[in-house]
Amino acid sequence: MKILHASAEYFPYIKMGGLADMLASLTKEQAVTDQVYVALPYLSKMGGEIFFTGERFSCLPNSEQRKDSVTHEVLRNSSFRMANHGRVKICFFDSPCFRNRLSIYGEEEEHYRFAIFSYACYVLSQTINADILHCHDWHTAIATALQKSSVKPIASIFTIHNLAYQGDHPFWMTGFLQEDPFRLIPTSYEQNGRCNYMKAGILSANQLTTVSPGYRNETLLDQNGFGLSPYLRFRANDYKGILNGIDTEEWNPKSDAKIHSNFSIETWKVGKHKNKEYLYQKIGRPHLDLEKPLIGLIGRLTHQKGYSHFLEAYVYRKHLPFSYVLLGSGDKDLEDGFFYHSDRDLDSFYFYNGYNEELAHQIEAASDFFLMPSLFEPCGLNQMYSQTYGTIPIVSRVGGLNDTVSESLDLKFKTGIVFEPGDSASLGYALERAKDLYYGTEREFVVQNIMSLNWSWKFRKKEYDGIYQRAIDEIF
Repeated sequence: MKILHASAEYFPYIKMGGLADMLASLTKEQAVTDQVYVALPYLSKMGGEIFFTGERFSCLPNSEQRKDSVTHEVLRNSSFRMANHGRVKICFFDSPCFRNRLSIYGEEEEHYRFAIFSYACYVLSQTINADILHCHDWHTAIATALQKSSVKPIASIFTIHNLAYQGDHPFWMTGFLQEDPFRLIPTSYEQNGRCNYMKAGILSANQLTTVSPGYRNETLLDQNGFGLSPYLRFRANDYKGILNGIDTEEWNPKSDAKIHSNFSIETWKVGKHKNKEYLYQKIGRPHLDLEKPLIGLIGRLTHQKGYSHFLEAYVYRKHLPFSYVLLGSGDKDLEDGFFYHSDRDLDSFYFYNGYNEELAHQIEAASDFFLMPSLFEPCGLNQMYSQTYGTIPIVSRVGGLNDTVSESLDLKFKTGIVFEPGDSASLGYALERAKDLYYGTEREFVVQNIMSLNWSWKFRKKEYDGIYQRAIDEIF
């Protein structure tokens, strides 16, 4: 099968969140048996080394080459530059829309730039004669609408990674979609008086997926659907939640080159002690007590992630014997709150502002617990990374977190600690239970449970294979 993924992120080239990791690990597994291509914008600053092959693809079909418009001029001056990434072929969209930009998100004219990218992905799928065009989030949703209106459509999948970000824009900004080469009707994707790219993907793709069964069920409810739940209910028979997997070669405590001391399920106690000692030296806090339990937090500092509730619980639970190491950036008020405690509470609190892939691995390896206080979480990957490293997750009862972490009363099935989302008191009580678990007799059993879990893509790939076949059957 020939599969083309279209995405704004892909590790290690562009990473802003879990999408980059998810897609890199999924395609790595798919490429064992299938021909896999990934279309990705090319920025002036990319992560990772790129191995270009010299091959290029046009972003306009031959029939469109002589059209005169701003959009055609942009597409004529754009091309896909091919590169090898292991067995996966990366198609870098080298275009004036992205070429000189430092960041993939948050700049002007996103509505136009991602529509152009979506059109180019649609053309590429036709050029390489793909069996499947798999689009991820609103940035590539217009490509599914173009396939639906094509005289020779290719089966399309649309995956929702986070329904909160929908790419909705005023209609006066999206009039270009009515013109060549798009020839779409923006009002078909109207939501609250605006053109909504996410809605276009939901209504146009042959099959819909999201990144966990729990999140799929949550998004069908109006209170969690950000206005789009009626359309997801309408497409419910074509909408499936497939839990993300992880790259078990990239995230493996036995072989991880980014951590100080490798360890296994048999040697986790010694391994964590050594990694904790190294981490404290690295962050300039060598005085921190190695015998105190360490809680790690890594993530984007946004409202969704619930860090304001963590700060509140932290203040009221300062008597607990925890050290905290946090890695992230985002909301200025949250950053200020973390900096305040990092400067004041030198014996228990450290904040690294930004993102550092190596440090993220080292925090996972050193921590005894990993806290994810999300208000909603489509899937989450860090709880799975944590379990793989023998780090017990403390998570809110939402989406994929609830699918992957169980605070079962039966010790054989206990894989973490769970609390109610948006409830600082519930979070604080979870920290109390974490203290008891650390100093009690059950920790050994829970670590054995979580390090025995299998979060590889092997079985989840089979679920995607089934979805792909359903989409192809619809076309033919």
